[in-house]
Amino acid sequence: MRSYIAVEIDGVLAPYGGPVPAAPEPEPEPTAWWQESAPRAPRPALDPAVGRALAGLPADLVLLCTPEKRAGLEPLLPALGLDTMPPPVPLRDPRATEARSRAREVVLWAHSHDRPVAWVRAGSHHVQEVTGTFKRLYSTVGPLLPYAVDPATGLTPADVQALRAWVREMDALPEPAPVVPRPCRHCGERGTVVLDGRRVDNVCESCGSCCECYCTGPMTTSMSGARHHDGWDEW
Repeated sequence: MRSYIAVEIDGVLAPYGGPVPAAPEPEPEPTAWWQESAPRAPRPALDPAVGRALAGLPADLVLLCTPEKRAGLEPLLPALGLDTMPPPVPLRDPRATEARSRAREVVLWAHSHDRPVAWVRAGSHHVQEVTGTFKRLYSTVGPLLPYAVDPATGLTPADVQALRAWVREMDALPEPAPVVPRPCRHCGERGTVVLDGRRVDNVCESCGSCCECYCTGPMTTSMSGARHHDGWDEW
């Protein structure tokens, strides 16, 4: 299966330990209220060769960032070794950057498709979130790898090599069997849900319903009960 490499900017593409410019240009005098809080572009300190190696992985490179961070990154693409701007991950709340909130967003996105995802973030808090709470509460079909990067150095050649080895392992995985959802006999809706790492039809096979089923169907788990419209069990 072809993988996604989802990278964050701060501490990954823009290391915190990078060199500070010797003589930064003075900022222009703000002329409007919105300029006072305008986002500043991240400082590039990544070896362009590492950026080129990252973009050259046999996977789909995507960005996990706010719209402001992504806009600030565009002028720095040549310094980062990137020819084009990677597309953003379609997060429900891209401004939720705290580790637990971002983990919820990433897991929801990974749950929406069946492909492997490597989430590259500075520090290791996201590793604890994904391998702990969310692993117990939410299942994905494709493997989800939370990969930690040292924020002082950012992405290194060793990191790229580790990601390349992981991508090769994912390429060898068989494609999951497609699931064609049936219409619910009550509401007519079609959909799927992931249970124990396997995608199944929302509609209960015995009663043909997804919304008014009181038997033990795919929309009910032993852990939580009713499933909400946003795809999360009540917990």
